[in-house]
Amino acid sequence: MTRLLAWLDGDDPETWSSKLLGFERVFVMTVGVEYWARAIPKWSTLGPLYLAALGIATLACMASAVPHLARGAFAVLALTQAAVIAAEFPATGNHAYLELYFLALLGLLRPDDPDERRLLMRALRWLVVLVLFTSGFQKLVHGYYFRGQYLAYSLGTETFRPMLAPLLSAGELARLTSFPSDVGSGPYLVSSPLLLLVSNAIWIAELALPVLLLWPPARAVAVAGTLALLAGIEVGARELFFGLVFTNGVLLFLPGRIGGWYPALVAVLLAWMLLGSLGIVPSLVFH
Repeated sequence: MTRLLAWLDGDDPETWSSKLLGFERVFVMTVGVEYWARAIPKWSTLGPLYLAALGIATLACMASAVPHLARGAFAVLALTQAAVIAAEFPATGNHAYLELYFLALLGLLRPDDPDERRLLMRALRWLVVLVLFTSGFQKLVHGYYFRGQYLAYSLGTETFRPMLAPLLSAGELARLTSFPSDVGSGPYLVSSPLLLLVSNAIWIAELALPVLLLWPPARAVAVAGTLALLAGIEVGARELFFGLVFTNGVLLFLPGRIGGWYPALVAVLLAWMLLGSLGIVPSLVFH
Protein backbone atom coordinates (compact mmCIF):
# COMPACT_ATOMS: atom_id res chain seq x y z
CA MET A 1 0.00 0.00 0.00
CA THR A 2 2.86 2.38 0.80
CA ARG A 3 4.47 1.72 -2.58
CA LEU A 4 1.13 2.22 -4.31
CA LEU A 5 0.54 5.55 -2.58
CA ALA A 6 4.12 6.63 -3.32
CA TRP A 7 3.28 6.75 -7.04
CA LEU A 8 1.81 10.16 -6.26
CA ASP A 9 5.16 11.51 -5.01
CA GLY A 10 7.87 12.86 -7.28
CA ASP A 11 8.01 16.53 -6.31
CA ASP A 12 9.79 18.26 -3.43
CA PRO A 13 8.08 17.32 -0.12
CA GLU A 14 9.23 20.67 1.27
CA THR A 15 6.57 22.33 -0.91
CA TRP A 16 3.75 20.13 0.36
CA SER A 17 2.96 22.12 3.48
CA SER A 18 2.35 25.37 1.59
CA LYS A 19 0.46 23.61 -1.20
CA LEU A 20 -1.83 21.82 1.25
CA LEU A 21 -2.49 24.97 3.24
CA GLY A 22 -3.32 26.81 0.01
CA PHE A 23 -5.58 23.94 -1.06
CA GLU A 24 -7.34 24.04 2.31
CA ARG A 25 -7.84 27.82 2.20
CA VAL A 26 -9.36 27.77 -1.30
CA PHE A 27 -11.48 24.71 -0.54
CA VAL A 28 -12.98 26.26 2.61
CA MET A 29 -13.82 29.46 0.72
CA THR A 30 -15.50 27.44 -2.03
CA VAL A 31 -17.56 25.28 0.30
CA GLY A 32 -18.64 28.20 2.48
CA VAL A 33 -19.71 30.38 -0.45
CA GLU A 34 -21.50 27.47 -2.14
CA TYR A 35 -23.78 27.03 0.88
CA TRP A 36 -24.72 30.72 0.76
CA ALA A 37 -24.92 31.06 -3.03
CA ARG A 38 -27.38 28.18 -3.19
CA ALA A 39 -29.39 29.38 -0.18
CA ILE A 40 -29.90 33.06 -1.02
CA PRO A 41 -32.10 32.62 -4.15
CA LYS A 42 -34.33 30.14 -2.24
CA TRP A 43 -34.26 31.95 1.11
CA SER A 44 -38.03 32.11 1.60
CA THR A 45 -38.46 28.37 0.96
CA LEU A 46 -35.45 26.96 2.83
CA GLY A 47 -36.32 24.19 5.25
CA PRO A 48 -35.05 23.97 8.84
CA LEU A 49 -32.41 21.38 7.92
CA TYR A 50 -30.72 23.55 5.31
CA LEU A 51 -30.92 26.65 7.52
CA ALA A 52 -29.24 24.71 10.31
CA ALA A 53 -26.65 23.32 7.90
CA LEU A 54 -25.97 26.83 6.59
CA GLY A 55 -25.32 28.19 10.08
CA ILE A 56 -23.19 25.25 11.17
CA ALA A 57 -21.16 25.22 7.94
CA THR A 58 -20.52 28.98 8.20
CA LEU A 59 -19.23 28.71 11.77
CA ALA A 60 -17.16 25.62 10.95
CA CYS A 61 -15.57 27.31 7.94
CA MET A 62 -14.48 30.20 10.16
CA ALA A 63 -13.24 27.83 12.90
CA SER A 64 -11.12 25.91 10.35
CA ALA A 65 -8.77 28.90 10.15
CA VAL A 66 -7.79 28.41 13.82
CA PRO A 67 -5.07 25.70 13.93
CA HIS A 68 -6.15 23.93 17.13
CA LEU A 69 -9.81 23.95 16.00
CA ALA A 70 -9.23 22.92 12.40
CA ARG A 71 -9.51 19.14 12.78
CA GLY A 72 -12.81 19.39 14.63
CA ALA A 73 -14.10 22.06 12.24
CA PHE A 74 -13.53 19.84 9.22
CA ALA A 75 -15.17 16.90 11.00
CA VAL A 76 -18.24 19.07 11.64
CA LEU A 77 -18.24 20.23 8.02
CA ALA A 78 -18.05 16.62 6.83
CA LEU A 79 -21.00 15.61 9.01
CA THR A 80 -22.98 18.65 7.85
CA GLN A 81 -22.23 17.85 4.22
CA ALA A 82 -23.28 14.22 4.75
CA ALA A 83 -26.59 15.36 6.25
CA VAL A 84 -27.31 17.65 3.28
CA ILE A 85 -26.40 14.90 0.81
CA ALA A 86 -28.74 12.47 2.55
CA ALA A 87 -31.57 15.03 2.63
CA GLU A 88 -31.22 15.88 -1.08
CA PHE A 89 -30.64 12.33 -2.31
CA PRO A 90 -31.05 11.27 -5.11
CA ALA A 91 -30.94 14.82 -6.53
CA THR A 92 -27.58 15.50 -4.86
CA GLY A 93 -24.98 17.00 -7.18
CA ASN A 94 -22.10 14.63 -7.93
CA HIS A 95 -19.47 17.07 -6.71
CA ALA A 96 -21.04 17.12 -3.23
CA TYR A 97 -19.62 13.64 -2.68
CA LEU A 98 -16.14 14.77 -3.73
CA GLU A 99 -16.42 17.68 -1.30
CA LEU A 100 -17.42 15.22 1.43
CA TYR A 101 -14.34 13.05 0.76
CA PHE A 102 -12.06 16.10 0.85
CA LEU A 103 -13.66 17.30 4.09
CA ALA A 104 -13.28 13.89 5.71
CA LEU A 105 -9.61 13.72 4.75
CA LEU A 106 -8.95 17.21 6.12
CA GLY A 107 -10.64 16.20 9.36
CA LEU A 108 -8.61 13.01 9.69
CA LEU A 109 -5.22 14.29 8.48
CA ARG A 110 -3.61 17.65 9.14
CA PRO A 111 -0.86 19.32 7.07
CA ASP A 112 1.09 20.47 10.15
CA ASP A 113 1.98 16.88 11.11
CA PRO A 114 4.77 15.48 8.85
CA ASP A 115 3.41 11.92 8.70
CA GLU A 116 -0.18 13.02 8.25
CA ARG A 117 0.91 15.58 5.66
CA ARG A 118 2.44 12.86 3.47
CA LEU A 119 -0.66 10.68 3.65
CA LEU A 120 -2.98 13.64 3.10
CA MET A 121 -1.16 14.75 -0.05
CA ARG A 122 -1.16 11.23 -1.46
CA ALA A 123 -4.83 10.65 -0.63
CA LEU A 124 -5.99 13.93 -2.16
CA ARG A 125 -3.98 13.28 -5.31
CA TRP A 126 -5.36 9.75 -5.62
CA LEU A 127 -8.91 11.08 -5.37
CA VAL A 128 -8.23 13.46 -8.28
CA VAL A 129 -6.80 10.59 -10.35
CA LEU A 130 -9.71 8.28 -9.52
CA VAL A 131 -12.42 10.86 -10.26
CA LEU A 132 -10.88 11.78 -13.61
CA PHE A 133 -10.27 8.17 -14.67
CA THR A 134 -13.70 7.00 -13.52
CA SER A 135 -15.35 9.78 -15.53
CA GLY A 136 -13.63 8.58 -18.71
CA PHE A 137 -14.26 4.92 -17.90
CA GLN A 138 -18.00 5.51 -17.47
CA LYS A 139 -18.12 7.25 -20.85
CA LEU A 140 -16.28 4.28 -22.37
CA VAL A 141 -18.60 1.70 -20.80
CA HIS A 142 -21.88 3.46 -21.66
CA GLY A 143 -20.76 4.43 -25.16
CA TYR A 144 -22.75 7.63 -25.59
CA TYR A 145 -19.68 9.58 -26.69
CA PHE A 146 -18.60 7.26 -29.53
CA ARG A 147 -21.06 8.70 -32.05
CA GLY A 148 -21.55 12.03 -30.32
CA GLN A 149 -24.93 11.13 -28.80
CA TYR A 150 -24.43 12.81 -25.45
CA LEU A 151 -23.06 16.06 -26.88
CA ALA A 152 -25.83 16.11 -29.47
CA TYR A 153 -28.42 15.72 -26.71
CA SER A 154 -26.68 18.54 -24.79
CA LEU A 155 -27.63 20.96 -27.57
CA GLY A 156 -30.93 21.19 -25.72
CA THR A 157 -29.09 22.95 -22.88
CA GLU A 158 -28.76 26.68 -23.50
CA THR A 159 -25.22 26.96 -22.17
CA PHE A 160 -23.92 24.08 -24.33
CA ARG A 161 -25.48 25.21 -27.61
CA PRO A 162 -23.11 28.11 -28.49
CA MET A 163 -20.00 25.96 -28.07
CA LEU A 164 -21.33 22.85 -29.84
CA ALA A 165 -23.27 24.42 -32.72
CA PRO A 166 -20.12 25.45 -34.70
CA LEU A 167 -19.01 21.80 -34.72
CA LEU A 168 -22.08 20.72 -36.71
CA SER A 169 -23.29 21.25 -40.23
CA ALA A 170 -26.32 23.52 -40.62
CA GLY A 171 -28.59 20.64 -41.57
CA GLU A 172 -27.49 18.42 -38.71
CA LEU A 173 -27.80 21.28 -36.23
CA ALA A 174 -31.36 21.97 -37.38
CA ARG A 175 -32.27 18.27 -37.10
CA LEU A 176 -30.82 17.81 -33.62
CA THR A 177 -32.27 21.00 -32.16
CA SER A 178 -35.74 20.09 -33.46
CA PHE A 179 -36.01 17.15 -31.03
CA PRO A 180 -37.77 17.70 -27.69
CA SER A 181 -35.66 16.71 -24.69
CA ASP A 182 -38.02 13.87 -23.83
CA VAL A 183 -37.39 10.20 -23.25
CA GLY A 184 -37.55 8.45 -26.61
CA SER A 185 -36.71 11.52 -28.73
CA GLY A 186 -33.92 11.36 -31.25
CA PRO A 187 -31.95 9.71 -32.77
CA TYR A 188 -29.02 11.81 -31.55
CA LEU A 189 -26.46 10.13 -33.82
CA VAL A 190 -23.97 12.54 -35.38
CA SER A 191 -21.98 12.43 -38.61
CA SER A 192 -20.20 15.82 -38.42
CA PRO A 193 -16.46 15.00 -38.12
CA LEU A 194 -15.60 17.89 -35.77
CA LEU A 195 -18.17 16.99 -33.15
CA LEU A 196 -17.25 13.30 -33.38
CA LEU A 197 -13.59 14.23 -32.90
CA VAL A 198 -14.33 16.37 -29.83
CA SER A 199 -16.73 13.80 -28.38
CA ASN A 200 -14.21 10.96 -28.56
CA ALA A 201 -11.31 13.15 -27.48
CA ILE A 202 -13.11 13.84 -24.19
CA TRP A 203 -13.29 10.25 -22.94
CA ILE A 204 -9.84 9.40 -24.29
CA ALA A 205 -8.35 12.40 -22.48
CA GLU A 206 -10.12 11.50 -19.24
CA LEU A 207 -8.53 8.04 -19.38
CA ALA A 208 -5.06 9.19 -20.46
CA LEU A 209 -4.53 12.29 -18.30
CA PRO A 210 -4.80 10.56 -14.90
CA VAL A 211 -2.20 8.02 -16.05
CA LEU A 212 0.13 10.88 -17.00
CA LEU A 213 -0.49 12.50 -13.60
CA LEU A 214 1.08 9.39 -12.04
CA TRP A 215 4.30 9.91 -14.02
CA PRO A 216 6.33 12.83 -12.58
CA PRO A 217 8.14 13.76 -15.85
CA ALA A 218 4.78 14.23 -17.61
CA ARG A 219 2.97 15.74 -14.65
CA ALA A 220 3.19 19.42 -15.65
CA VAL A 221 1.83 18.63 -19.13
CA ALA A 222 -0.91 16.46 -17.59
CA VAL A 223 -1.91 19.27 -15.21
CA ALA A 224 -2.15 21.73 -18.11
CA GLY A 225 -4.16 19.25 -20.18
CA THR A 226 -6.53 18.45 -17.31
CA LEU A 227 -7.16 22.13 -16.58
CA ALA A 228 -7.78 22.83 -20.29
CA LEU A 229 -10.22 19.90 -20.49
CA LEU A 230 -11.99 21.05 -17.33
CA ALA A 231 -12.26 24.63 -18.60
CA GLY A 232 -13.77 23.43 -21.87
CA ILE A 233 -16.35 21.31 -20.06
CA GLU A 234 -17.25 24.08 -17.61
CA VAL A 235 -17.95 26.58 -20.41
CA GLY A 236 -20.98 24.45 -21.22
CA ALA A 237 -21.77 22.64 -17.98
CA ARG A 238 -21.40 25.72 -15.72
CA GLU A 239 -20.76 23.46 -12.72
CA LEU A 240 -18.61 26.21 -11.30
CA PHE A 241 -18.30 24.87 -7.78
CA PHE A 242 -17.20 21.46 -9.04
CA GLY A 243 -14.77 23.23 -11.37
CA LEU A 244 -13.20 25.15 -8.48
CA VAL A 245 -13.02 22.11 -6.19
CA PHE A 246 -11.48 19.89 -8.85
CA THR A 247 -9.07 22.54 -10.13
CA ASN A 248 -7.92 23.00 -6.56
CA GLY A 249 -7.12 19.29 -6.37
CA VAL A 250 -5.39 19.19 -9.77
CA LEU A 251 -3.05 22.03 -8.76
CA LEU A 252 -1.66 19.80 -5.98
CA PHE A 253 0.22 17.96 -8.75
CA LEU A 254 2.28 21.00 -9.75
CA PRO A 255 5.97 20.42 -8.97
CA GLY A 256 6.64 23.76 -7.23
CA ARG A 257 4.83 26.05 -4.86
CA ILE A 258 1.56 27.65 -5.91
CA GLY A 259 1.60 31.44 -5.75
CA GLY A 260 -0.86 33.57 -3.85
CA TRP A 261 -2.45 34.63 -7.13
CA TYR A 262 -4.66 31.54 -7.23
CA PRO A 263 -6.44 32.00 -3.85
CA ALA A 264 -6.89 35.69 -4.71
CA LEU A 265 -8.40 34.84 -8.11
CA VAL A 266 -10.78 32.31 -6.54
CA ALA A 267 -11.77 34.81 -3.83
CA VAL A 268 -12.71 37.39 -6.49
CA LEU A 269 -14.74 34.84 -8.47
CA LEU A 270 -16.54 33.58 -5.35
CA ALA A 271 -17.27 37.14 -4.22
CA TRP A 272 -18.80 37.87 -7.64
CA MET A 273 -20.94 34.73 -7.44
CA LEU A 274 -22.15 35.66 -3.96
CA LEU A 275 -22.90 39.27 -4.94
CA GLY A 276 -24.67 37.95 -8.04
CA SER A 277 -26.90 35.79 -5.84
CA LEU A 278 -27.80 38.94 -3.93
CA GLY A 279 -28.57 40.81 -7.15
CA ILE A 280 -25.84 43.41 -6.56
CA VAL A 281 -23.88 42.47 -9.70
CA PRO A 282 -24.89 40.50 -12.82
CA SER A 283 -25.24 36.89 -11.74
CA LEU A 284 -23.21 34.01 -13.12
CA VAL A 285 -25.13 30.96 -14.31
CA PHE A 286 -24.00 27.94 -12.32
CA HIS A 287 -25.33 24.50 -11.49
